[in-house]
Amino acid sequence: MKRLILTFLCLLCIKMAWSMTEKERQDYLKWMQTNLPAVTEWTEWQGKTGELPPDFDQLSKSNLLPDPLRFADGRPVGYGDAEWNARRNEIKQLFEKYVTGTFPSKPAIDKIVLLDEIKGEGYTLRNVRLEFGPQGKGSVRVRVVIPDGMGNRKFPVVISPSLSGWGQLVLKRGYIHVGYAGNDSMDDGAPLKDLYPDYDFATLPRRAWLAQIVVDYLATLPQVDMARIAINGYSRDGKMVLIAAALEERIAAVLAGSTGVGGAVPWRFAGERGGGEGIESTTRMFPGWFISRLRYFSGKEDYLPVDANLLLALVAPRSILLEWGYTDQVANGWAMEQAYKSVQKVYERLRQSDKIGMLSISGFHGSNDEEASIDWLDGQFGCSEKKWVNRFVFPWNFDVWRSYSVETIDLTQYPEQNIATPLAASQAEWAKKKPDLLKSVQWMLGDSPLILAPVLGDVPFMRSRMSAVRPSPGASEIGKGNIGNPGQLAPDVPAWVISNGGTSYSWTSPEKELVTSRRIRFGSAGTRSGGVTGDLYYPVNTPEGMKLPVVIWLHGFHYPLGYMWVYRSDLHPVLALAKAGYAVLAYDQSGFGTRWDEAEHFYDRYPHYSRLGKMVDDLRSAVDVLQNDSIADPSKIFVYGYTMGGTLGLYAAALDDRIGGVVSIAGFTPMRTDTPEKGTSGMTRYSHLYGLTPRLGLFAGNEMQLPYDYDELMALISPRPVLIVQPKRDRDASIPDVQAAVKRAQKIYIFDKAGNKLVLQEPDDYARLTNATQDRIIDWVKENF
Repeated sequence: MKRLILTFLCLLCIKMAWSMTEKERQDYLKWMQTNLPAVTEWTEWQGKTGELPPDFDQLSKSNLLPDPLRFADGRPVGYGDAEWNARRNEIKQLFEKYVTGTFPSKPAIDKIVLLDEIKGEGYTLRNVRLEFGPQGKGSVRVRVVIPDGMGNRKFPVVISPSLSGWGQLVLKRGYIHVGYAGNDSMDDGAPLKDLYPDYDFATLPRRAWLAQIVVDYLATLPQVDMARIAINGYSRDGKMVLIAAALEERIAAVLAGSTGVGGAVPWRFAGERGGGEGIESTTRMFPGWFISRLRYFSGKEDYLPVDANLLLALVAPRSILLEWGYTDQVANGWAMEQAYKSVQKVYERLRQSDKIGMLSISGFHGSNDEEASIDWLDGQFGCSEKKWVNRFVFPWNFDVWRSYSVETIDLTQYPEQNIATPLAASQAEWAKKKPDLLKSVQWMLGDSPLILAPVLGDVPFMRSRMSAVRPSPGASEIGKGNIGNPGQLAPDVPAWVISNGGTSYSWTSPEKELVTSRRIRFGSAGTRSGGVTGDLYYPVNTPEGMKLPVVIWLHGFHYPLGYMWVYRSDLHPVLALAKAGYAVLAYDQSGFGTRWDEAEHFYDRYPHYSRLGKMVDDLRSAVDVLQNDSIADPSKIFVYGYTMGGTLGLYAAALDDRIGGVVSIAGFTPMRTDTPEKGTSGMTRYSHLYGLTPRLGLFAGNEMQLPYDYDELMALISPRPVLIVQPKRDRDASIPDVQAAVKRAQKIYIFDKAGNKLVLQEPDDYARLTNATQDRIIDWVKENF
């Protein structure tokens, strides 16, 4: 007994030792107040409550999704209903603490007030008001549309968070439709804030809570099949209906369309790194959606105890359909598929693996295939025997790849590296090492497909055909409203963003009026890249015949929009660079934006290649074309990459000395020391998670035997200029390890008498690209090009 008490006290002391001090929490609050955009509602809440940021040292840190089958303390969830129910209750409590706020108990309906009733041809439409709560002061308006039925027939139900909702469609498909006032245009949840002052449930959770009252009303209707109740919602309403289903277990199915973050898109895989909305932008632009405490996790998503996969787990084992558009700027298909894969473990544990579905369609945000959604629901509710097939656009699985590629390595041929020693003792020793390093880098990127050299006299069919399909989104198109629209089947993403413009897309005035562009094609069918379309932007008043230095913009993990950006208030890098007098080539990386469809079958077709290798080949093809472009100075071509793009830029420049220099922003953390316990995703993020370099995964658990790392990549670029921008608060990097890698590579630059050409900037920020950081980068670029 004494031993147990001593053990407990030791653990308690360790926990306390790891705790943040009050000053550290205050300092973090001051950093937020100084560096993040001001949000009036949040400032008022913080001032009123005096609440400090969480003690992050008391929270687990991981850039990977929290495991739904592990308790918060790390214990595995055992088999049996009691274990899962305990985990489910824990997840609900965590959501209430960090995301939704707390909920009052569901009250009984005090009164059903009939507002009107219309008898239509084959149906009855009824508007009612449901009164409930303290002194009957709560109410929600409901519209129910009931098909005429024979005898005691009961109908399945679809609930919508608006009175009209999907009424027209579901009536035709044999469902009762129930709409309630639970959206922006008609929000009967708003008064609940004052009606229940002891509970802090936020706007979307309040609307979700009302769904319970609606279901209680449905139980009074004899035509309703209470076992077959579904709820649908799109965008912010999609977030809301997932919360509603988590609260109300009588909801048997959820149709969640393009929910974005806070719904089916994980916070960890979104935000600035994903080129879309995240905690900072959501809590700033829509501060009432979730509780104010969530904003403390801006840039610290890795500490958030919950995420989208756990919200989906709260609905299990009931049915969920997740819908998204390929170029949907709010959704992130890759991130949603990761949430799906995570929660699928729960459905399998509960023996209901066919209850969760995916529906991906063409178009931007607003594309919504309601008929297909009801097709899926028909299958779930036994109205159809047609089998639903989930299509995964990003079906990558490292273990599956390894089984069919039969790739192996002999680890005895890869000695452990001593990163405490210099890369080389002399310039001569480095010169001897370089060829083998370059071979290792090329091997890691995989085996490029054979290239058929162009034959003299052949017509470049692909080039002319594609140019006709996609005209350049130049300055003349800015302001036109007919370039792209939600639901279009063949979207031109850059043109659509430019035509929409505005601060949400960082494509803003006056800078956007000062740039023009033309579309170029590089890497046609007979070259290493297989054909890519890009846009070359440059200042509008560039004199004819003038040669400009060229920047190639390499975007991050921007799955929906590729090289464009959404929910970004700072100026787009393309416009910032063009404003500074540079020509800028921008294009979507393979598997992103307009090229989303290149990911699905990539490794089926090229099992010994890699997607990062494909990106490097594309980039080198871009350099081929720029070497002969009328506006480009071939001696001044450099790359400017953010997150994934920063990684790509370093690889490409190491292999191609025509690239004059590199800007890499939050582009890496050294792989040999990127072990799982650090919580930064681990080295296997490139192989197992993103599927960018599969061969890297062959070294999992043996990271110190990797034949090269980012210090070697930087050294291979010497003496060309390299700027490493490593934000101090970047959750995807170990800052000391990045510093050490730059210092190690610096020795080679010194050998090459270019010690000042490798520079490390460390903004006190997380991995954002703010105007202030961007201005400092461009100043460095001007000094070096």
